Amino acid sequence: MSPDSKTKTTFHTTPIYYVNDVPHPGHAYTTVAADTLARARRLRGWDVFFLTGTDEHGRTTDAIHVEGFLALWAKLKEAQTPQGPAVYRGTYAGWYCPRCEEFKDEDELGEPGHLCAIHERPAEWTEEQNYFFRLSAYAPWLEDEIKSGRLCIEPAGRRNEVLAVITQGLKDVSISRARVKWGIPVPEEPSHVFYVWMDALANYITALGSAKRAPEYVKYWEQADERMHFVGKEIIRFHCLYWPAMLHAAGLPVPTRVFAHGWLTRDGRKLSKTTGNTIDPDALIAQFGVDAFRYFFLREGSFGQDWDYTDEAMVKRYNSDLANDLGNLVSRALTMAARYGGGEVCARPGSLDAADQGLEVRFQSTKIDYDESGPVLLEEVFERYEALDYAGALSILWSWVGQLNQRIVAEAPWEMAKDPERRGELHAFLYRLLEAIRLVAVMAWPVMPRAARRIFVMLGLPDQDPGPGALAWGALRPGQKLGEIQPLFPRIDVGAPAAPASNPKEKEKTVPETPKEPPPAAKAETTQAASPAASTVDIAEFAKIELRAAQVIAAEKVPGSRKLLRLEVDLGDEKRQIVSGIADAYTPESLVGRKIVLVANLKPAKVMGVESNGMLLAASVDGRAVICTFDADVPLGAKVK
Repeated sequence: MSPDSKTKTTFHTTPIYYVNDVPHPGHAYTTVAADTLARARRLRGWDVFFLTGTDEHGRTTDAIHVEGFLALWAKLKEAQTPQGPAVYRGTYAGWYCPRCEEFKDEDELGEPGHLCAIHERPAEWTEEQNYFFRLSAYAPWLEDEIKSGRLCIEPAGRRNEVLAVITQGLKDVSISRARVKWGIPVPEEPSHVFYVWMDALANYITALGSAKRAPEYVKYWEQADERMHFVGKEIIRFHCLYWPAMLHAAGLPVPTRVFAHGWLTRDGRKLSKTTGNTIDPDALIAQFGVDAFRYFFLREGSFGQDWDYTDEAMVKRYNSDLANDLGNLVSRALTMAARYGGGEVCARPGSLDAADQGLEVRFQSTKIDYDESGPVLLEEVFERYEALDYAGALSILWSWVGQLNQRIVAEAPWEMAKDPERRGELHAFLYRLLEAIRLVAVMAWPVMPRAARRIFVMLGLPDQDPGPGALAWGALRPGQKLGEIQPLFPRIDVGAPAAPASNPKEKEKTVPETPKEPPPAAKAETTQAASPAASTVDIAEFAKIELRAAQVIAAEKVPGSRKLLRLEVDLGDEKRQIVSGIADAYTPESLVGRKIVLVANLKPAKVMGVESNGMLLAASVDGRAVICTFDADVPLGAKVK
């Protein structure tokens, strides 16, 4: 895909996080999602400014923020509405949650004891003189902005929630505090400080130099094609009502898009530092690595909805998608290229036959009416990225990873290698396979930047982030030396929980930088035999067992069983059907194309009504199966000794 004919300038933000405890994955969730869209857009040639940070409340505020905020305050003080000044003094009496730093309505609190629904802690009754922002006066304007789409709130359910709040009637907002000792003092009354949320929201423009209309502010806020906030659903009122209304009152451009994602939950409850229901992100990253962390949290759930984290899902997704599907594809393709292509990128193919066109055409930058598959792969993936449907984008990519694995089986390059007259055909196939893998890595780069760059290095490309030019088919150069083949995502077999809940009293450090190499914890540990006094056999008895190399060409679940898979395997001179109890460790799709060691002379047996003519070999690691395979290409049917 070439860069868009009109490149766009966009501004992305996350909330500024209130760091009052150890981090949990909820902090990373918003940031990873925003970073992924920023990377996807830069890959298309867009100019993106991505802003994130932490709340300064409770410490000395940076001078640039104070200057910018007071400039905004001066504009608000001058603003007028039909009902009176936009800012006025009044008395507030109501419930206040110190953790949210927000006043709460009665219907937002639970019993007993007026509990905050988010933090499950009692709110405090408060009465004090404050400055107020006349939010109620801006209700008609807000409703029109949202309904017209000029302020796009996503997903649709969140938009409807905000419109419902407007319909119920907006209340004016208290914007100062008399009992708080830190924050920016109100110039007209130094005994008051500005409400932390009003102060914090302004960071989105003060960081760009709004006070003096710095070039970055003009480019990325005033003139940007899109001003977008990524937030959690619990703070949509601040970002979809208070913030745009304040900016409008001050005569400044307002956000154009707010996406409010769902909550991460564990055991059905929101991840929360206050309630102790959280997950240790350091443990997850140490065990799985940063890229697997990013992949799982964007692939497993729908970004706009709540979804529940489980250790089992994390391990399964890692082993199935990353270790088995992508890791296996990269390893097999590069091993064959090293063996059959002399360790370098083979010559580019000339004319394409119909079978080969399907692989190449689907990666092109324009639509070609080759089949009924619709838009090309690149367009499909980027459409999902733009819609923040990260799970959908990755699902499309992984369907292609699966198809490339199947293509290896269908084309059987090891058979081509036996015939010198098919050398050109073999090299053409290997070129297309490696180039397709390169493009998969490019499109996965927004989600998994380090893994993508490791694939580039193995393909003999520079260790650097891709640009728009990387989206064009044909970037691999014939004769280019391939790099060293390394495990991309070593399979993980664990018995202990993947991510223990974090304990704030035992842990004070923040998330560390993750090494580029696969995490050391990603190596499987084999279990010791229960008894060292196993019985022995002599060589003559062992020789009766016929072990042969086979390849899985089809796989499916056995109806009515959670553990059994029916496999069709190719031994070179014959095909067989076997049944294996490995469904808890492998999906059927991940096995297609894999080489296995088959016990070939077992008597046929029926398992749940399905005939099995052999048995594959597998190790048992912490109760999970790990199939035995080969570290080099082995001819089908070869005897294992």
